[in-house]
Amino acid sequence: MAYYTATNTGKGFITHADNESAHVAGYPGNVWVTENSTWATRVSATSKTKAEAQLLVDAAVSGSYYTKGALSGSAVSGTIILP
Repeated sequence: MAYYTATNTGKGFITHADNESAHVAGYPGNVWVTENSTWATRVSATSKTKAEAQLLVDAAVSGSYYTKGALSGSAVSGTIILP
């Protein structure tokens, strides 16, 4: 797996063709995981190590709060582990 950071620019950021070539998965903190280096080049993504990417994801969810439902106002617990 390759890890990248990039800002989602909206429509066309990830195309059907991109996902057909290799799945592009997004995570909190603008972290993207894919083997599609062509997509990464097209969107000017910055390569990261898995450890760097995991730190960005952890920071993005740290201090998050539920905004809807029975847990509204409660801090989100748990972590998202990158593949």
